[in-house]
Amino acid sequence: MKLTRRHFVKSGAVVTLVAGSGVSALAAQRRPALVIYDSRLPRSLTYARTLPGPRLDIAHEDARLWRSLRDALPTGPVVGLTRWSDLVLVRGFAGDQRKRLRSHARDGGLFAWEIH
Repeated sequence: MKLTRRHFVKSGAVVTLVAGSGVSALAAQRRPALVIYDSRLPRSLTYARTLPGPRLDIAHEDARLWRSLRDALPTGPVVGLTRWSDLVLVRGFAGDQRKRLRSHARDGGLFAWEIH
């Protein structure tokens, strides 16, 4: 797909509008393969509860050395609402599994994002 300035601006506006409402653009369109959230953050927890599908709470993943994400991400889109530092970690594990960050938008102090 060829990215043009118009497409980039248009998709960014959609992601920002939808992310502002607490739902990622992908999640608004179809069921994600996995929803990643942090139960220590009330907005992130609320976000996860609004989406269908399996969920992964990363609140205590540091104690497990992020094993849940290092082992294997599911086939299909993965979405989340997390802090930037957690997004960076998830993005790295996803890259190791040949998945890419497709979109992200700041939503207050958190980031709504999509990987597949």
